[in-house]
Amino acid sequence: MSHGVLALGVAVLCVSGNVWYLPACIDLRAGQDRPRSRRLAAAAVLTGWGSAVLTMLLLLTPVTLPAAAPVAVAGTTTTVSLAVRARLRRGQEQREEEARWAALFR
Repeated sequence: MSHGVLALGVAVLCVSGNVWYLPACIDLRAGQDRPRSRRLAAAAVLTGWGSAVLTMLLLLTPVTLPAAAPVAVAGTTTTVSLAVRARLRRGQEQREEEARWAALFR
């Protein structure tokens, strides 16, 4: 498969992904108004889409696929680690909130 076809596929995917990355941008711009877990999840979303765009741009240049693969792997690794951290932080936030409600009704 040629680089152009792969890049076109990634470009279509990136354009259709605005339902994920636009709200993530808003969450990050809100700053302290959003919970930490939500900001981490938004950073994961933007990292994932950013690595997809960077991979697409590399596929449009005359580089080999093995040269573009480390960018995709690094982006995926970073995205997954941010998503896991967001999930763990969300669990911690939920436990803290449950403790606050339990203290309220004692």
